[in-house]
Amino acid sequence: MFRHRRFRLATVAILTILLAAALAPAAYATHGGEHPPPAEVPDDAGDQNQDPPLPGGNGGGTPLPGNGGGTPLPGNGGGTPLPGNGNGNGGNGGGGNGGGGMMTPSWPPSNMIVTHAATQVQLAPVGDGLHAWFIGPGGVGHSGPYIPSFASLAADHPTGGAVTLFTGANPGTGKPVTIYYLASEKKVRVSTYYPDTQYDVNKPYVFTVDSGHNVVHDQW
Repeated sequence: MFRHRRFRLATVAILTILLAAALAPAAYATHGGEHPPPAEVPDDAGDQNQDPPLPGGNGGGTPLPGNGGGTPLPGNGGGTPLPGNGNGNGGNGGGGNGGGGMMTPSWPPSNMIVTHAATQVQLAPVGDGLHAWFIGPGGVGHSGPYIPSFASLAADHPTGGAVTLFTGANPGTGKPVTIYYLASEKKVRVSTYYPDTQYDVNKPYVFTVDSGHNVVHDQW
C-alpha cells in the first residue's frame, strides 16, 4: 500500500512538470516575448565600433619621419650657414669678412698701403712706384699693373685732367678696374666695383693715393 502511494505522488509530480512546460510558451507570448534589458555601457567606453588608429595617422601615433616635429634635414633651416654667404661685418657697405667673400689679404708683400679690409685693389710700394694687386674672393691677390713714381708721372703730365694709366678687369671678380693719374691733384685714382650681391649690383669702390701713400676713399 505504501508503494502505491509513492507511485501516485511521483505521477502527480511528473504531470505537474509537464503541465508547467506546456503553459510556459503561452505565458511568454502573453507578455509580448520581452527580452531582458541590455547591459549598460560605461560613459567613458568611447565608440565601440571604431577600428584602432594606424601608426603615424591621425590617432596620435608616432609621426612618420619628416611629417613634423622631427629633426630637420641638413640645410632646410636653422643650420649653420655656409661660409662666405653673408654680408660680413658691415662697415660702409661691403666691408668685413662676408659680402662676396672679401677679406683682408693674407699674402706678401706685407707693406701694402690700403688698410680697408674689403679693398678690391691693393697697392704695394715697389721701388719708386706702386704695384697694383686685384683682390678676389677669399682675399686672393692677382698681380696687376705697375704704376710709375709720382715724380715721373708729374714730369710726364704737368698739367691737365685725369690721365688713364690702366684699364682692365679684376680676374677674381670680373669687375672693371681703371687707374688714373690726376695731374691737377698729383694723385693716383683707382676706380672699380664690389662683386655683385643680392643687395648691391655694381657698387662703386674708388680711392685716391698721393705721393706720401696717403689713401682716401671716395666711394666704398
